Amino acid sequence: MASFDRRTLITGAVAAFALPGVALAGPVPADNNLHFAIFRNGKPFGQYNVQFATSGDLLTVTTDVTMSMKLAKLNVFDYQHHCVETWRGGKFVSMSANSIRDRQRDQTKFVTAERRDFGIRITTNTGPLDAPVNAVPLTHWNQATLQGPIFNPEDGLMLTLTATPMGRESILLANGQRINATHWALRGKQQIDEWYDDAGLWVALRAVFPDKSIIEYRRV
Repeated sequence: MASFDRRTLITGAVAAFALPGVALAGPVPADNNLHFAIFRNGKPFGQYNVQFATSGDLLTVTTDVTMSMKLAKLNVFDYQHHCVETWRGGKFVSMSANSIRDRQRDQTKFVTAERRDFGIRITTNTGPLDAPVNAVPLTHWNQATLQGPIFNPEDGLMLTLTATPMGRESILLANGQRINATHWALRGKQQIDEWYDDAGLWVALRAVFPDKSIIEYRRV
């Protein structure tokens, strides 16, 4: 079957104009949820759901991703990702994530991250990693993370892509309606495009993969 870059499915990029300091948490939707339908070459491919919970100045963000593909009624691709972030006072505190492909234990990845005094301590299946104190996981809901530096919530590695603002344009939602949104073009090893609405909430994603397939997230 075609080869998929799973890291691209759940991550974005570091902005070219990265500024010093710590990225703050982005806006939270009124109903505390963001739901996306995922398409591959225009056909249903999965779901991407983000749930927000606030308690005082503590924000907990839970992301669940499921993707699958069948050929001749056989399931040839199955992917699941679960990620929990905590932000306090608008600043990133910690994250834990796990990802599994084709329901195989040897395909499972675990990542934890915790802010410390002088950096972010990241622990993965393959060992510990260190990231700058202002690093945050790139989970698309937070447009503010385009300021970077960013690490991948699936494998804990730093991302070094470039984000360029492309202005306003009309973007398609899952229900067939269109809204005006701000477009960011993310370029590097991957080719990704992101859109955010007037409230700063994530609206859509489009990515091109090595097999030339087009992956789209459309907000429900």
